[in-house]
Amino acid sequence: MAERLPAALPRQRWFGSQGRRIVAARLRDLAPLGPRAPGAWWSLVDVEFERGAAETYALPLLVCGDTRAPVGMLGHLEVEGVPGLVADALDEPSSCRALLAAIGEDLTVRSRRGVIRFLRAVAFPAGAAFDALAPKRLGGEQSNTSVVYGDALILKAFRRIAPGTNPEREMTGFLTARARFPHVPQLAGAVEYLPAEGEAVTLAVLHRFAPNRGDGWSWALGHLAELRNFVATRERHEPLEPGRLGELVRDFSAGTVASLRLLGGLTGALHAGLAGAPDDLAFAAEPISSGDVARWTERIGADLGLTLEMLRARLPTLPAPARGRGQALLAAGPALYASLEGLAPLAVEGCCKIRVHGDYHLGQTLRTDDGFVILDFEGEPVRPPEERRAKQCALKDVTGMLRSFDYAVATALGEEGALSAVGDTWRRLAVEAFLDGYLPAAAKAPVRLAPRARPTLHRALAVFELDKALYEVRYELDHRPTWVDVPLRGLARLLVAGPASPA
Repeated sequence: MAERLPAALPRQRWFGSQGRRIVAARLRDLAPLGPRAPGAWWSLVDVEFERGAAETYALPLLVCGDTRAPVGMLGHLEVEGVPGLVADALDEPSSCRALLAAIGEDLTVRSRRGVIRFLRAVAFPAGAAFDALAPKRLGGEQSNTSVVYGDALILKAFRRIAPGTNPEREMTGFLTARARFPHVPQLAGAVEYLPAEGEAVTLAVLHRFAPNRGDGWSWALGHLAELRNFVATRERHEPLEPGRLGELVRDFSAGTVASLRLLGGLTGALHAGLAGAPDDLAFAAEPISSGDVARWTERIGADLGLTLEMLRARLPTLPAPARGRGQALLAAGPALYASLEGLAPLAVEGCCKIRVHGDYHLGQTLRTDDGFVILDFEGEPVRPPEERRAKQCALKDVTGMLRSFDYAVATALGEEGALSAVGDTWRRLAVEAFLDGYLPAAAKAPVRLAPRARPTLHRALAVFELDKALYEVRYELDHRPTWVDVPLRGLARLLVAGPASPA
């Protein structure tokens, strides 16, 4: 089967190196999925490319006869002269039920070069009837695969894997059992691979399913679309002066703004919970040192230089508005470098670094009847686990959310024309509300997470927002050049009004 994988892997949504040519795929290890799933296996495959580093993928496989073409078929194989078919086991309900049962039973199975452990965690429902929970694979995901079991549980299987505990398992396990923070999916189980030599590898996590009304991104876009229509209707009946326009936006968005204030409070409470375990080395808060500040400043400065270089090279190809903002940004390079000094107070004032979400934005939240649930603590999947597990300033998460407000406005209202003023007003209200909720909640942490004085706080936020927006510029230039004006507008605001500032 391994010889067929170079052709099959690029067809999978979760395969992360679509643009790289595969030169070899080798089976690293193989283990049965358990006694309830005959013919189902959990395989680990090493993939080598013509260029760049190799990658390892986890493939739950189902081997069956060739009398039918199973859903998710990957290819053909022959065992002792008998032909068969190989499919993705997560497309097969019986395999998914067997996987859930193995977790509920704390099953351990031997592989060729180690063991796979199915581990039940504290939130696993007592007395669960495995066969009664109908499994359904979710669509739309790219880097992972999720299966929901009725309305009770959801399994996330990681595809590209690396040595070490996945932050998703570690973070939600801590928040469930230690911090007892209810606004995250509660960890109910996990699957891990223990090789004969080397670190354990997280293959999957199981969480309690959180009933919800959809994700925060869709919710924000829906509100902004309603706001756009409301303003357009009012403008047909009366000219809207800037003061009157701002008043209308505030009144219409009052409920949404209140929800964003609640989200800010939950985010602050999350960070306070993550800072509250001094006896756990993996989570204990640590003072931000002058060395941390120097290292972060140097890295962001290097990214700034790289981004300006990319922007200078691509400037002639950009549309007029983005080209003008790009030229202004290039001219403002010295001021941007000078702004990096805003991180110094983090060490001077004794602020601490903690474990953070690491990839925080509106799409990482779910709307619920009483607020929000915060999702996906895996961090940025392209980064190695040790980097994703590193402790950071909590403001990194804050700026991730604030930058997502910009993208919501750009998506729903556009960046130019009459609606630009509506978007600017809504963004300011959203930023104010989120920070007004966040800061009092974060202040309840047993350690200081951010500077207390608002001007000092905003200068530190400016640096982290600069860092995030620079990454966005590089991403958009490489993948969606027509969107590069969104982070460029954010950077222009930093130069004019200050970071995440309501002004």
